[in-house]
Amino acid sequence: MLQVYNTLTRTKEIFKPVKEGEVSIYACGPTVYNMPHIGNYRTFLMTDNIVRTLEYLGYKVKLVMNITDIDDKTIRDSKEAGMSLKDFTDKYTAEFFKGLDMLNIKRASAYPRATENVDGMIELARKLIEKGLAYEKGGSVYYRISGFPDYGKLSKLDFDNIIIGASVDVDEYDKDNPRDFALLKASTPEEIERGIYYESPWGKIRPGWHIECSVMAMNSFGPTLDMHIGGVDLIFPHHENEIAQSEGATGKPFVCNWVHGEHLIVEGEKMSKSRGNVFTLPEIVEKYGGEVVRFMFLSVHYRKKLDYSGAFAENAKNNYLKLKETLDNLEFALKNVEDESNPGDLETLKSLPELEIQFREALEDDFNTPKAITIFRELSRTSNVYLETGRNRQVLEQIHSLYKQFSDAFGIFAQVGKEEIPEEVASLVEEREAARKKKDWANSDVIRENIKSLGYIVQDTKEGPKVKKAEES
Repeated sequence: MLQVYNTLTRTKEIFKPVKEGEVSIYACGPTVYNMPHIGNYRTFLMTDNIVRTLEYLGYKVKLVMNITDIDDKTIRDSKEAGMSLKDFTDKYTAEFFKGLDMLNIKRASAYPRATENVDGMIELARKLIEKGLAYEKGGSVYYRISGFPDYGKLSKLDFDNIIIGASVDVDEYDKDNPRDFALLKASTPEEIERGIYYESPWGKIRPGWHIECSVMAMNSFGPTLDMHIGGVDLIFPHHENEIAQSEGATGKPFVCNWVHGEHLIVEGEKMSKSRGNVFTLPEIVEKYGGEVVRFMFLSVHYRKKLDYSGAFAENAKNNYLKLKETLDNLEFALKNVEDESNPGDLETLKSLPELEIQFREALEDDFNTPKAITIFRELSRTSNVYLETGRNRQVLEQIHSLYKQFSDAFGIFAQVGKEEIPEEVASLVEEREAARKKKDWANSDVIRENIKSLGYIVQDTKEGPKVKKAEES
């Protein structure tokens, strides 16, 4: 039975979707104003892992992830770049999707953009004014947090010192000093000159950050959704404000389960440009490979800080390669095994159902991927023991099936078994085998080195020569 830690209650709860068997998820996506760093992608990967786990457990999942393409940052940085807001945000939206592909992150059902939903934001602001929960001031519309008694229930912050009626225009502000926040902001003369405005009953406006997600989430799922995902830095003010806007307008619970992922830090310190420790995803993917980075993220529970370092990444890479090696060997054995049957081999099958149960239980425990990886490694050990002597096709097929089941749940090893060996390499392998049959060991060794120079290695096994791409050091 799946249990999920709910930030709203600060407890692990049995997960019960609004509609049995189906799960609605809204995840805060990127603000497209620069290259996303690896901390951003840890959150996006967390979302992907949650979706994959839910699907593994038999749920039908609909994920919607927004694109914030208009806010303080995108307006500011597009001006500095000398680009229109649309051209600027299109550029970084494309980079965001490239990163998803690098990590084999499945695409969401939809990626609504803030700029495509402004009409809904104007309508929500109008409704909140009618309810006395918002007011117009200087052409902007602000949310009146004193009118929403539950304000603060997600962040659990002490709001006794709120200055009633004080309005703040910036999207991000001191968590200890909240204010009435902007739903819609009066466009500045400079923004109007750049075409960054929308007509509204209160004049030319553009949306604030917080109202964007409320509208896009409710447009996608209605007033109540099963799960909202984001980083811990979004709990306040962003998600707190989403609750106030949405529940203030509808009078219904906005989100049943709030799920937040912890920060990624670098060698014990927060990432910052001043420290020079900000890494973009392409930088570390180039060094380690996308699947290794994915595996690295999964090796730490999403509610724990991930302390990135070279040593940590190398350890994750080694563990990943060991698991991949086992799958390579299983694939090779299945292609070459003869239909020999040894009834004693069937003893190996008895351990597989228990490993499957343990793997499932780990994921059901608040998406505990580190524990699930431990079970995966035990399956790898069982596989390797059997591969030493095993010849039963039925056993190999069942081990392989469970291995793929685990790897698919993690979104790794997607290309294992699909790699084509170049014709030049295959020809050299045949030439080497001929030399070995003649016991021409010297020539055999020379050919092995030639194969290695082409980026491949050959291993001699009882089933015959096994060829694979050499891993980069």
